[in-house]
Amino acid sequence: MCTIIAKKFPNIGWIGVKNRDRPAATHTELLRDQENKFQRVTLVDQSTQWTEGMNGDGVSILSSSLSPAKNGVAKMHPSKDGLMIRDALAQPTVDRAVALLRDRGVGGCVMVFDANKMILIEGKTGSNRRQIVREITGDKIARTNHGVWIPSAGYQPDSNDPILAMRRISSQSRLEIANYILDQANTPEELMPLLAKRWIDNPQLTTLRTPIPGLSSRTTEQLMLEPSRRLMLVRNINGVLDFNQRDSNPPGSQVLVGIVHP
Repeated sequence: MCTIIAKKFPNIGWIGVKNRDRPAATHTELLRDQENKFQRVTLVDQSTQWTEGMNGDGVSILSSSLSPAKNGVAKMHPSKDGLMIRDALAQPTVDRAVALLRDRGVGGCVMVFDANKMILIEGKTGSNRRQIVREITGDKIARTNHGVWIPSAGYQPDSNDPILAMRRISSQSRLEIANYILDQANTPEELMPLLAKRWIDNPQLTTLRTPIPGLSSRTTEQLMLEPSRRLMLVRNINGVLDFNQRDSNPPGSQVLVGIVHP
């Protein structure tokens, strides 16, 4: 249960931001590592190994789930999609990263981008597996937890379960707010604060979520990726983030990391 947005700014290019929602506080780590010549910086969930981030060539990946779950937990441990994304971040171009993710059958809404190019994968897994892959030719895109190109993916509007039905309402509400945020943001610096704003009173229907009885989803982290500057910003909201800021950007860093404090 997450919200992902991206906007292409003049003379800057694409920038992506994610509000990550989980059913409980998280334990995550910012990990800098090297695979062959590719340096990666990733945000890794210690319990599921879910992974997102950027590599030294500016290839960046953010995602939101389309695997509906009543308790907010649908991924197996460790997350297969997280491992795929990690491998995709060892590719030199957006097209190569997308090809790897397509071949391995990644699910969910997955933004793969650099400063100049944005490709969105919308994938439904399971018995009726399907993928749609498109380059975004406009200047903005947003996704939450229901399929837009594949309406049968993610949370469904006709669910007989009241909790699943409420999760669909949440997904629709957050998508509407996310698109409004993209229209309002004139600079990259506005994206994270706007996504962290409580836009309506119901804490499950806005982009910065807090739990209510029966619905435990809460926003645990924000992640912003700016490929043109090879910059990754992280804001911890609800959980533990393992990261040594003193050693965050050692000599030879191809991706710069910054911590945004609440």
